[in-house]
Amino acid sequence: MAISQGDKVEWGWGNGTGQGEVKKVYTQKTTVKIKESEITRDADDDCPAYLIEQEDGDEVLKSASEVRKA
Repeated sequence: MAISQGDKVEWGWGNGTGQGEVKKVYTQKTTVKIKESEITRDADDDCPAYLIEQEDGDEVLKSASEVRKA
């Protein structure tokens, strides 16, 4: 099932999981500045990248292979 903007997603993080809401979907290689760091993900139509806002307001950039619907 495809993940879209507004979907809740989760991913493995440490010994648990991270969760958040997809704010933007990228279908080409992208670089996003998050907390003084530039994060880059390769992306395409088959394996997009997602800018995700966590409940605490922090953002992360994840590839489709790293996340699943919550």
